[in-house]
Amino acid sequence: MKDNKIKKPVLGRGLSSLLGDKTSNIQNILKPDENTQFKSIPIAQLSPGPWQVRSIFDNEDLTKLSKSIKENGIIQPIVITSDKENKDKYFIIAGERRWRAAQLAKVHEIPAIIKNNLSHSKLTEISLLENLQRTDLNPLEEAQGYKNLIDKYNYTQEKVGSSTGKSRSHIANIIRLLSLPKKVQNFIIKGKLTVGHVRPLIGRQDCESFANLIVKNSLSVRQVENKINKIDKLNKNLKPFNENEELTKILSDKTGLEVKIKFNPKSERGSITLFCKNLKQFDYVIEKIKSF
Repeated sequence: MKDNKIKKPVLGRGLSSLLGDKTSNIQNILKPDENTQFKSIPIAQLSPGPWQVRSIFDNEDLTKLSKSIKENGIIQPIVITSDKENKDKYFIIAGERRWRAAQLAKVHEIPAIIKNNLSHSKLTEISLLENLQRTDLNPLEEAQGYKNLIDKYNYTQEKVGSSTGKSRSHIANIIRLLSLPKKVQNFIIKGKLTVGHVRPLIGRQDCESFANLIVKNSLSVRQVENKINKIDKLNKNLKPFNENEELTKILSDKTGLEVKIKFNPKSERGSITLFCKNLKQFDYVIEKIKSF
């Protein structure tokens, strides 16, 4: 394949700037120098980079792409770097999806841009941005990608937004998903819950039990919001009985005993404990109960 037959790919603003592509023209990236090459690489010599944030690939999507590759070939080359510990081996910086689909299409070689002048940190940064510019990441992969850029590469939420084309509020809300219990996160990954379902659950103590309820009853986002609003309104108006000193004092005065009240308004269960200091007080309580 000759350079002049390669069509211009859409690399995305963040990735293009990191690769030094000021005009979004693939020819600039492919321009040969001592550190950059373009050639076809055997599929077997490639493997995903250790920095890859993406872990799940949709089989149906890969099958469709493999059919396209069979019909049209691979128009946009992947971006790779040499594996310094293994001769003639390469890590994929950007394009793992194309590499996987090429294998399904029984393609033996794939066009690639070899970049050997980038630090490990920059390679990770490029890979993150390339993945985050895609639309088929699951929300947890997307959230972890944003968090990595912020924590490891000192990105602000504004810089992440300008590099990925997302709003600052979207980035902030998606990152909050990482605070959810692992079980709830797995519901999202498996497609049992959407971001809309879990957004009102973030930070709640009953998050996991509520998530189970949503999945069990196939609740809509609107139904979840309505139920949570009702529960929160009820809890706001109810004063927990174990904090109601007046009621505790009344019962203590009536019985002459120390009284402790526990009640959970969410489960509607609780207990009343009467503390007896001696057998006489214990017999007194028994007789009172018998007389009811």
